[in-house]
Amino acid sequence: MKSFRNLVFALVVATAFASGAWAQMMGGRMSGPPQIPGWFKPTVGDGSEYQMTTKEGPMVVQYAVVGKETLDGNDAFWNEIRMKTGPGAGTVTKQLFVIGGDSPGIKRMIVQAPGQEPMEMPMGMMGGMMKQMQKQPPSGKDSVADFGTEVGTETVTVPAGTFVCQHYRSKDGNDIWISPKVSPYGLVKAQVKDMTITLQKTLTGQTSEIKGEPRKFEMPHF
Repeated sequence: MKSFRNLVFALVVATAFASGAWAQMMGGRMSGPPQIPGWFKPTVGDGSEYQMTTKEGPMVVQYAVVGKETLDGNDAFWNEIRMKTGPGAGTVTKQLFVIGGDSPGIKRMIVQAPGQEPMEMPMGMMGGMMKQMQKQPPSGKDSVADFGTEVGTETVTVPAGTFVCQHYRSKDGNDIWISPKVSPYGLVKAQVKDMTITLQKTLTGQTSEIKGEPRKFEMPHF
């Protein structure tokens, strides 16, 4: 019973926080699987680590593309979200999603909470949240309107280095800085009310941190 509660908590933290960050950036609407804003350009093995500061305190989150498959004739990528510090620390969420074709979206989700074996989650479990997460992530400049108005080109220095970025500002005054040199989403820096996101380092040679063979999630019997 305790392990079940821990697993559900870890799943909710890993998915809801990341989706919530994007929703807050975009004025309350979620777009794409759990992610940060940016132009999704997956390169297997590459990733980014971010420091996120919220009202609840700081946390460190990694995003990495750890695999690629062909699903129904379309490219599908394994995207991994790792909660390194803060709420849900140690939780790894791995998602297989298609970004093209007639049915883009998340097709599989595997979650591993600290000290637990990995479990593959039924896609209908999260209800309305999953319906929002199933939408196609931004993958090019056609999605630029989602970021707001382009302010201009700026040079931004963060712990990961110095990047030439495109600066966008939403109608709510939220700011993001994006560089094509950062994988997988391009985000270098973001500033919103009650939240900052800063690129700490870029990652290469990434493989999945899920340990063990996932088993299907089963609801407990009470």
